[in-house]
Amino acid sequence: MRKVLIIDDEKDICFLISEILKDENYSTSIAINSDEAISKFNEIKPDLVILDVWLSNSKLDGIEILKEFKSIDNNVPIIIISGHGTVDLAVKSIKNGAYDFLEKPFNSDKLIILTKRAIESSSLLSENKNLKDTLIKTIPLIGNSEFIKKINKNLNEQSSSKSRLLIEGPFGTGKKHLTNLIHQNSQYKDKLPITIDFKKLTNEALENMFIENKNVINENIFFRSNNNTLILLNIETLPNIFQKKLLNFLENKKFFEDLDIIINQKIITITEKNLEIEIEKGNFIKRLYERISTDYIKFKSLSDRRDDILPILNFYLNNKSVGNLNFKFSSAALTKLQMYDWPGNISQLINYVEKSLILNQDHKIKELEVDDLALQMGDETQSNSSTNSLDLSLKEARSEFEKNYLISQIKRFNGNITKVSEFTGMERTALYRKFKSLDIKVE
Repeated sequence: MRKVLIIDDEKDICFLISEILKDENYSTSIAINSDEAISKFNEIKPDLVILDVWLSNSKLDGIEILKEFKSIDNNVPIIIISGHGTVDLAVKSIKNGAYDFLEKPFNSDKLIILTKRAIESSSLLSENKNLKDTLIKTIPLIGNSEFIKKINKNLNEQSSSKSRLLIEGPFGTGKKHLTNLIHQNSQYKDKLPITIDFKKLTNEALENMFIENKNVINENIFFRSNNNTLILLNIETLPNIFQKKLLNFLENKKFFEDLDIIINQKIITITEKNLEIEIEKGNFIKRLYERISTDYIKFKSLSDRRDDILPILNFYLNNKSVGNLNFKFSSAALTKLQMYDWPGNISQLINYVEKSLILNQDHKIKELEVDDLALQMGDETQSNSSTNSLDLSLKEARSEFEKNYLISQIKRFNGNITKVSEFTGMERTALYRKFKSLDIKVE
């Protein structure tokens, strides 16, 4: 049974709230001044506190008690109750960490809903914190491509910067992973980042998110994510009317300045869409794009950075292996995997590693050969060419093989002809002549 501590200098109010919550299966305790409040807070360790902002005949007022409770246990949600003349004080209490406030006289249904929501929110935060505490280490951004090397080189600078960052790129390329690394290396690393997926929100939820009513400021997304990282997903799905509201908050700080609130946060926007194309289509506001993309990173597909395939494969193979499994790919199998296009990008590659381990968990020593790949991935690693070489003349079959071989090597080395030349043992000039004869267009 959830425990609620009710603090109000009016015993009738305490009794009323207590009876309402007892009917909903909550266990309640009552205090009428700060001494009793602090004593009972330490004694019963409540799941929720309902606190009057103004207490007569008490050493500490509601705001001071709030601060004291937050110093003892910051995870316990506190709902402030206030009379009509103390609404501004209640707003101030939210700035000091209160979950929300109710104005007297309040509706019992609203009290019940707010109580349930506050406890659920606190429980979720505790679960997330426990999950976060169990993470031994943050997985680095893995790869040997120049693209990944550049991102890793600039990671600390990006993490310390307050500039708004836009990350675009296909699904499964590592956008969220980079966002997590930026947060973990930032000044907000001890907090869980606030993530908003616009695709999943109703218009009512969006209205609350961009609300400009100081009495319910706790719902405002910028207030909720203050002194933290704010991650925005699927921003291209945000209706135009809310794009304008978001733009207004990004450009106009007066609303918060009037409440004496200093907004301090890192905003990262992630999208799979090309927003410049969405602007041309009239689906996205150009000025908003400019405001969210002070810094910009375009993630490449895995097929455009093949130097990352084997490092990622080996990392997850080593980290997901359990027991005495000595599992590896043959040299020929690795070459095949490196030349595959991986349309699902890193997500598909990780799933492939997991599948390989599951299918081979009974083997203490196993070297996977090229022929095994088709058994595990269906036709995913097979050549795109469907030509049956047995139906060709020897000359035609040789040309077909040379063409497929050279195209595979070009893909393998991301079009780096110097590396292709070194690997195949052919001089660059000879390679270009061969490309021309086989009608291979390198670009």
